Order: sequence, then structure tokens, then C-alpha cells
Amino acid sequence: MRTTRSSGEATAAQTARLAVVAGTPGLLLTAYAAATSTSLTIRADLALTLMDMLVLVTVAIVAGGRNNAGTGRKRQVALAETLANAFAALGMCLSMAVVASIAVQRIVAGGVEPHGQGVVLAMGVNLAYAIINLWILRRWKARNRLAASALARAQICLFSDKLSSNLLIAASLATAMIWQGTWMARFIDPVAGLLIATMTARWTIPVVRDTVRSLRRDHHRARRPVA
Repeated sequence: MRTTRSSGEATAAQTARLAVVAGTPGLLLTAYAAATSTSLTIRADLALTLMDMLVLVTVAIVAGGRNNAGTGRKRQVALAETLANAFAALGMCLSMAVVASIAVQRIVAGGVEPHGQGVVLAMGVNLAYAIINLWILRRWKARNRLAASALARAQICLFSDKLSSNLLIAASLATAMIWQGTWMARFIDPVAGLLIATMTARWTIPVVRDTVRSLRRDHHRARRPVA
């Protein structure tokens, strides 16, 4: 049992580091695409990617600490995992709120058709990262099967959200390019933003639920009298 858990912790730390390394080029390319286009979904993608990277760096630090922690520090690292999950839930909620609010504003204003060289770049980046994020998602699922944990489940939700966002963004940009010049093209972008926010909400709920349970469990343990 200890060997399995140790292997699981090593896998979690390695996967978290790979996610940070793989995500950095995507963040930079998405920032450039957002600066060279009028697309809401690309700006939504930038907000999601930026918040996700902050979460991934936190998870990489926490997972690495758990892998190297001795017996006496396991409880502290478990609390750090709970806080990392809380940060992930907060980040997903903030991303959802920002994307939804901008999408509603765009719809009320009559929509905006995406233009600029960043549109094609963002479409390519999201298609490429759909493959990368699917690979990382599979690694987290394998880690959770090896040794189930709230941290792994939160990352499964995070990367499921990232994968669905990749596919929605690529599809919406491609559709807007096909219907370029029509009135419908003006609303594809903000509607896609609402769909992205909805998918983020769907994957945020289990992370919040797990985080609340972990915080309650840690609270009860802290109040338990020492024998």
C-alpha cells in the first residue's frame, strides 16, 4: 500500500510539472493572439489559461512537497493540498464570472465578429492543446486510479474544463470564419463565451464540493483532542 501511494505521489508531482512546462508556451501564444484579434473567446481563453497556470504552479509545488515529505509533515502537506484545491475552485469561479459577464455585455451591445491574425493562431493553438490537455488528463486519471485523492480529482476536473474549452474555442472561431460577414457571425463569439462559462461551472462544482469536505474533515481533526 505504501509503495502504491509513493508511486502515486511521484506520478502526481511529475504530471504537475509537465503541465506547467506544457502550458507556458500556450499562455504566451494565447496572449499574442488576444492582442492581435477582436475575439472574446480568445480573451476568455487568455483569462482561463492565466488562472489555470497559477493553479498548476501551486499544484506542482504542493505535489512535489508531498512526494518529498516525511511522516511528520504529511498532515501539513494534506492541508496544503486542500488549500490548492480551494485555489483551483476559486480560480475556476473567477474565470467563469469574467467570461460570462463579458459575453453578456457583448450580446447586449449587438455582438462582435472576430477579426485579426490572432484568430487563426488561437484556433491552431487550441487544437494543439486539446491533444496535449487530453494526454495530461489521462495521466491524472491514471494517477487517481493508482492512489485516489482530492488533488487528483480536482486536476481531472480542471483539465476536463481546459479540454472542453479548447474544443469550444476552436469550433467557434472556425464557425465565425465560415460565416464571416453575416449577422450570425457577430454572435458566435459571445455565445461561445457563455458556453465556456457554463462548462467551467459544470467542472467547478465537484472541485468546490471536494474542497468543502476536505476543509470540514481537517477542521474536525484539528479539534479532536490529543490522546
